[in-house]
Amino acid sequence: MEGAALQYVCLQEKIPFIQIRGISNYVGERDKLKWKMKEAIFNLNIELKNIVKKLNEIK
Repeated sequence: MEGAALQYVCLQEKIPFIQIRGISNYVGERDKLKWKMKEAIFNLNIELKNIVKKLNEIK
């Protein structure tokens, strides 16, 4: 949702765009103490490395 405006502008300007998001919590009670930020960031970094590796292979 937060990236929608950026994606819209990129589409209008024909600029390549990708949005990758990590999930730290489930929908429901907003108890930030239950959010798993470290795990979400760790997993996001793993996936970003995989994506960058695949993009470099395409070149």
